[in-house]
Amino acid sequence: MLRTFSNSLQHRRRQAELMDNPELQKSLHDQALAGLRRINRWSRTGAAVWTGIRDLLKSDSAGQPLTVLDLACGSGDMALWLARRLQQFNCRFLIHGVDISSTAVAAATQQAATAAIDGLSFHQCDVLQDAFPLPRYDVVMNSLFLHHLEAPEVVRVLQRMATAAGKRVVIDDLRRTRLGYFLAWTGCRLLSRSPIVHFDGPVSVEGAFSDTEILQLARQAGLSSARLQHHWPQRFLLTWQSDGTTADA
Repeated sequence: MLRTFSNSLQHRRRQAELMDNPELQKSLHDQALAGLRRINRWSRTGAAVWTGIRDLLKSDSAGQPLTVLDLACGSGDMALWLARRLQQFNCRFLIHGVDISSTAVAAATQQAATAAIDGLSFHQCDVLQDAFPLPRYDVVMNSLFLHHLEAPEVVRVLQRMATAAGKRVVIDDLRRTRLGYFLAWTGCRLLSRSPIVHFDGPVSVEGAFSDTEILQLARQAGLSSARLQHHWPQRFLLTWQSDGTTADA
């Protein structure tokens, strides 16, 4: 039953999501990942992220490839979408996806192998503390990840992203709005049979940040010039341009 949410979204309410349970049964995890793939296609997350990256394309085959790090990549949907898009533009690339879940990394690796895409690989990594596969990338991105974290952890992740990003940070995530809650509740049930997705979708919106909150956290992390844009379905795209210098994180 759809919860009464008119008074639950004024303040952020972060709860444990079922997908975050490291002991989640593999079959249930795989079913949930499949549901999330359908939801991501429906929400056109890839198209939104593309708007934050496309001006960085390097079409000269003699030049260096565009390097991208996708944090908390899940089953690799966004990284795969981006790789295929870059191929369409004849852009050389190196994309690394990282996730703390071995199940997600295995699913992403299998998808990449099936697609037979060169320059794309996935690695297990705790993005709060583990070293990234490379110290520096042109683009460091994540989608639908920050709402899983406490505010200090968000600041930490943003700082690490800014340190590793030679050119740009790109983040796509949920907005905590009434319409966003309704779309999550109905969309998760229409697009997936997974009880994990049915529970986690609305809970994710309750744990999401408002525009003011995410911009404040970006400023705390040193990303004071970050830009925020809205897109369907009740999501935001946050981009930050690096000045090319490095900082400790």
